[in-house]
Amino acid sequence: MTTAALRAPGEGRSLGYSRPSEGWLDGLPLGNGRLGAMVMAGPEAVHLSLNDGTAWSGSPDSEHRRGAVTPEVAAAALAAARALLSDGRPLDAERELRALQSRYSQAYLPFADLTLTVAGAPVGEFSRTLHLGDAIHTVASTADGQELRHDTFVSAPDGVLVHRIRSTTPVRLSLGLRTRLRETSRSVRPAGVAIELDLPADVAPGHEPDEPALTWEIPGIRPLSGVVVAGWRSDGRPAPGDDATGDGPFGLEGVTELVLVLATETTFAGLGMPGQSTRADARRRAGERATAALARPFDELLERHVDAHRPLFDRVRLSLGTSTAITDPDRRLDEADGRIDPGLVALLFDYGRYLLISSSRPGGLPATLQGLWNADLRPPWSSNYTLNINTGMNYWAAETLGLPECHEPLLDLVEALARAGADTARRLYDCDGWVAHHNTDAWAFSSPTAGDASWSQWPMGGIWLVLQLDEHRRFGADEEWLTRFWEVTVGAAAFALDWLVDDGSGALVTRPSTSPENRFATLDGPASLATASALDRALVADLFSTVEELAQRLDRLDSPIVARVRAARDRIAGPRITPTGEIEEWGAQLDETEPSHRHVSHLYPLYPGRGMQAPELEAAASRSLDRRGDDSTGWSLVWKLCLRARLWQHEKVSDLLRLVFRTSAEGGTGHAGGLYRNFLAAHPPFQIDGNLGFPAAVVEMLLQSHSGAIALLPALPAELPDGAVTGLRARPGLLVDLDWSAGVLTTATLTAGSTDACGERIVTYRGCDLVVAVVPGKRTTIAWDGVDLRSASAM
Repeated sequence: MTTAALRAPGEGRSLGYSRPSEGWLDGLPLGNGRLGAMVMAGPEAVHLSLNDGTAWSGSPDSEHRRGAVTPEVAAAALAAARALLSDGRPLDAERELRALQSRYSQAYLPFADLTLTVAGAPVGEFSRTLHLGDAIHTVASTADGQELRHDTFVSAPDGVLVHRIRSTTPVRLSLGLRTRLRETSRSVRPAGVAIELDLPADVAPGHEPDEPALTWEIPGIRPLSGVVVAGWRSDGRPAPGDDATGDGPFGLEGVTELVLVLATETTFAGLGMPGQSTRADARRRAGERATAALARPFDELLERHVDAHRPLFDRVRLSLGTSTAITDPDRRLDEADGRIDPGLVALLFDYGRYLLISSSRPGGLPATLQGLWNADLRPPWSSNYTLNINTGMNYWAAETLGLPECHEPLLDLVEALARAGADTARRLYDCDGWVAHHNTDAWAFSSPTAGDASWSQWPMGGIWLVLQLDEHRRFGADEEWLTRFWEVTVGAAAFALDWLVDDGSGALVTRPSTSPENRFATLDGPASLATASALDRALVADLFSTVEELAQRLDRLDSPIVARVRAARDRIAGPRITPTGEIEEWGAQLDETEPSHRHVSHLYPLYPGRGMQAPELEAAASRSLDRRGDDSTGWSLVWKLCLRARLWQHEKVSDLLRLVFRTSAEGGTGHAGGLYRNFLAAHPPFQIDGNLGFPAAVVEMLLQSHSGAIALLPALPAELPDGAVTGLRARPGLLVDLDWSAGVLTTATLTAGSTDACGERIVTYRGCDLVVAVVPGKRTTIAWDGVDLRSASAM
């Protein structure tokens, strides 16, 4: 083999480094929605930290392993809390509601580690690169005419990780496979190994210091088992002294090429499902995938992988007047402190799309707080699903970026929560329908968690998830999907109707109510419980509108739920403005104990809601953002970017972008976001919502359609004067291409992506409106002549 034979991946934007990685937060992620790997590499070794999306501690029985709250206890606690709230005693009400809590949700866990070491590897020029368009990680090192190359990808069609090593001269390899879970058996053959393992029965989050970190066995809990199967073929031979029957690394010598495939599997049977497959079934499924993949030539595996990834990634292309190659991301990130680098904006935009495709695909589970990747046995916040902002933010970009398939796992989770949350709604609240609170896991945990009421006592998690999924309807969903969606939507609305109470004036309110995870000042200390928070009112009002619109689409306007939501909707107050000119947060004018709090829940109607669409409300939202301040966690910065973009405040968008592109040190604390060296977003610590939400914020700068009109470049920052984008989507299913120069729109092209998108559409730019007719099968091009919009052609 010659050096020229080492084929490079396709062209495209990439993350490339000329130095070895320095720990997990300097690695580069790969994934197929089920199997994930964080790749860490140096000249002599590649370490793959492996994840399986179904690897969760506990079981469906974990939620109530200490006993379920009875309806009698719940009714007494709720009645007492409501009476105390009416008496102006929120802290006493919070103490009463602790009776409803059910400890904590379970944790998403690391699975295994694969290390490949090359003795005598060339130590000279070195590079490691993640190619976003092909979803391939490459490592190359050269010295004195010798070249060594590693290629790694995780294939969606074949369900395996594939790693190839090629060298221009024979080398000696060492392959080690380990797990930090409980290994129960290891089977070895000359060109492969299988490890069976057990997962713990319980993992307590770090904010539960009185609980054991990991508990392997608990009566009544049947935790998952799993298996890792690896096989390889090579032109080398076993190294002398290698113990092929032990648990040490495998040694091979005389290798110029090795192809390794790896499959993982667990006994997980489905979201929220108590039944599990057997350990033997898991071993068989993983073994069959690995064997089938190893029988294919490497180039065929690569082609199948790229053919499954690239069509998704290529649906959108963004250029900001710079090269797609970021040759030195370390230097570029360091230099970006305090300024906006268009190349890095485009890179982070593409990285967010890449991470969504890699961590959320049909058949897998939704993206967690860390997407598909986690290295900790006790991860931050259990690496679970946090519903009061983070899980929804993970999917804000799915529809505008033309990735509706990525929404599919979220619908699966909501359906599981609807099944589990029906019992919770009846027991805790005597309500019909279903409920979910601020945390959930693969077992569809739906109870309030232990802890402060500011996050725990918030029964709106299911409603927010339904509204996130409603974006798929608003972008043109098919009949089959809408039928599934109808069931969970009606269930969420049934709960909301029963949960609302008359405040005595005819208005319907939620009581108790919180504004996640914020607190207000009282004479007795910080409190959380109030009546009819701005977020509660907005979520319920939007849910009721969704029910009616969905019923009309499905010809179900005669459903009894439609009449009920129509009667209730006008009794729910909209956003209110305080005497000081901000959006009222808690249903009454109360002072925050932390004015710069990271959550801006009272601004939900502006984004990700349907927009406030009243100048006085938008002005109040802007003043609310001013009061909060700019700096915060990574995900909060992204939310504020979306909000400022909705307000068309391009100067504030610029200010926030500068804060996004800061370096964040590993182990950082406080609420100052930024980016780690591998461009993953910091809370800190790492949370992927900042990455997945960032492309949604960029789209809001370039294109908005929530109000019915299609707004072009509504919040373009001055630092991005030149660019072009293709493949963005506008409601109700329009494909939109844009290009601009010197900060001014050149042309926009509209194409119907669904039958719903056809007809007359209003396009607006710089105060000028144009009505265009969108015709099936034709592209409508709009040009800006410096004064007005003109329809240039339809072809």
